[in-house]
Amino acid sequence: MTDLAIESSDPTITIKMTHSAIGSTESQVSKLLRLPTEMEVKISTFLDGESLIAAASTCKQLNTLIRDSEECWKSVCLPMLLSSLPRDIPVSSAPYKSYRDLYLSLRTFTWFTPGIWHGNRDLLGSLYVSRYNHITGHLEAHEVFCVHDRSAMLPYREWSLSPSVFVQDFQPRIERSLTPVVKFGPRTEYGKNNEIPQPRSPRGMTTTFFHAAAILPERIVYPQMNLWPPQLIPADDRTRNESPTGFRGHVLRRMDASTSLFRLRRWISFTNADSHGVIMGERVETISRLRQDLWTQDPEFSYRGVWIGDYESHGGEFVLFHQPTKNRLEAIKLTGDPNVPRAEYSFVVDDLSHTERVCVEREWPGARVVAAQGHTAALNFTNNAFSPTQLILISDDLVAHYWINLSRIKMFRRVNIEDLMRGGMGL
Repeated sequence: MTDLAIESSDPTITIKMTHSAIGSTESQVSKLLRLPTEMEVKISTFLDGESLIAAASTCKQLNTLIRDSEECWKSVCLPMLLSSLPRDIPVSSAPYKSYRDLYLSLRTFTWFTPGIWHGNRDLLGSLYVSRYNHITGHLEAHEVFCVHDRSAMLPYREWSLSPSVFVQDFQPRIERSLTPVVKFGPRTEYGKNNEIPQPRSPRGMTTTFFHAAAILPERIVYPQMNLWPPQLIPADDRTRNESPTGFRGHVLRRMDASTSLFRLRRWISFTNADSHGVIMGERVETISRLRQDLWTQDPEFSYRGVWIGDYESHGGEFVLFHQPTKNRLEAIKLTGDPNVPRAEYSFVVDDLSHTERVCVEREWPGARVVAAQGHTAALNFTNNAFSPTQLILISDDLVAHYWINLSRIKMFRRVNIEDLMRGGMGL
């Protein structure tokens, strides 16, 4: 007989049933059905959504129990809700009638859980936040931008330690695209070539979503392969970064799709009396989920996370502070500029533990200063090179980068990702 195993997210709890055992009073499933209802419900809360559906199909008693138990479906939906809802909004299944309805309505897209995603847009890159919209009941992603109004900024001030060096205050804000870039709901359907039409932007841009397949690690045979994300950024999955056909001609089976990668096809279309429509500027952007451990602060890796840095005429840019070891810090651009583009080092600190000096100047008294290497380049990332710089460790949420050869000090501020996913400002 065929075995049916239901495994929970808790490794200590496993329910195993066989078709031959269903009618046996000594079988594990019969023992399960003889438990008090409260205990059966408690066990069900350890299962994921697909396991609940599988369990409900085994017998009428479990079907009724699981169908009518809001507690077990709530436990499935909570990870999506808790990381998306503003803190002053009570947790509920609204606008759906029940947590079961919520899960079944979004079942196809529950892999699109709240998180941070970064795209391979030429040179500049892009950053997105995905979250559950508790008002509309949709899973959405919005592009996020760093806005830095230089007209309202204070002028450069002289550094008290060295008057020839200038410091600029950095007070950025984060804004979201008005229209969701990606939107999934109960009526979302796959269209031609397994692509899903997305909301049209106010500027007339048409967008479709489609899945991407991961390249098996053994297929990545040399470090120069054109992949997204590149090897510089740790990732669960990587995929091809370019296609001569614009990723057309091969329809990917959804079961083969990565849950940490997707693509957006964008174009502008015009219609007039003489033509049915003209498509211009089509491009495909590949987007990858940023692993949670890369932006979650840890006492041992205190600078790990997503930060915003001041890049003068280029504006504010999002940077991943990656700590592969406790004492090494790699600042990798998530968004970039025509000089040093996305997915390249901004600066590197080889040894965070080696203090070059402790600040005595009035700006940051007591802050440690460590040696760094800053990355510079000409337009289109030509003539790139590293030069000696210093990083002033003001706090776990604020650092200053001293460009010695430029006589400038630039500020970096940590982005609060959890606040951003809840709809807050993130700073």
